[in-house]
Amino acid sequence: MTTDLSTANGWIPEPVDSQVLLKVRQTSAVEAVARRVRMTSETVSVPRFDAQGVDVVAEHAVIPVIDAVLDDVTLKAIKFANRFAVSVEDTRDGIADSINQFKLAWASNFAVKLDNATLGASGAANGGTRPFTSVYQAVSGGNKLSTAGSLSYEDLVSAVGDLEVGPYGDDLVIIAHPAFRMELRNLKDAAGDRVVATEGVLGAGVPTVFGHQIVFSNGARVNTTASDAPTGNPLLIVGSRRNLILGVRDGVESALSDEARWETDEVELKMRARRGFAVADATAFRIVEKTAAP
Repeated sequence: MTTDLSTANGWIPEPVDSQVLLKVRQTSAVEAVARRVRMTSETVSVPRFDAQGVDVVAEHAVIPVIDAVLDDVTLKAIKFANRFAVSVEDTRDGIADSINQFKLAWASNFAVKLDNATLGASGAANGGTRPFTSVYQAVSGGNKLSTAGSLSYEDLVSAVGDLEVGPYGDDLVIIAHPAFRMELRNLKDAAGDRVVATEGVLGAGVPTVFGHQIVFSNGARVNTTASDAPTGNPLLIVGSRRNLILGVRDGVESALSDEARWETDEVELKMRARRGFAVADATAFRIVEKTAAP
């Protein structure tokens, strides 16, 4: 039997100020920086770009017409979900707090797996072990570089500089695996100045690289399947926020049974979130992959 926590199907959304949603936003770079699209159905078509073009028009002159070409990408909601058997004896004295700890742990794992699915999963999307076409999969080999050891100033300049001169230079963000943290802290330009402000990287402010925000994610690793514990090469991804499209079908939801199982004295907690994802334009990204020295 399931408690009717919502009028629809027993699922209750986590409130916007909950610790669970805060954990997701803190852990997932994609949740924090991507262009969010509210999905009102399982599949949604989203325009890739806004129409571009501005003319100067004299008073009383005919205003020019621009034929906007707005192709689109399709977002399909993929469900991330788990069930937890929770002992009644262990939770009876403080079930709310115990349940919340399960929720927080799930939220953290979900955030890493979502990032890995959208950023680092290698191979064609299959809707299951690789839910989406990740940034790593979408970006062509010519826009990827390998460090062959530690990250260099030239690696970073190449990745960022390529995009700054194009149409996406106004909304660039850098997503990096924490394996790059210490290298970024120590990285200096030709004048001996640090590329990243130390206090920003240590958490006293928002860290930036060449004026662009940098966020860290444990999901920014290469992995053959989407994982909440990926083990492949760490990635540093420079790209356009508006070309990272995250579809949100539901927030993070939970349901809790209200009767213990007769044979085990357990209640059951369910957690789920549904997300869609697409890379609008793969040329809006550059990838630095941390590889071993030859």
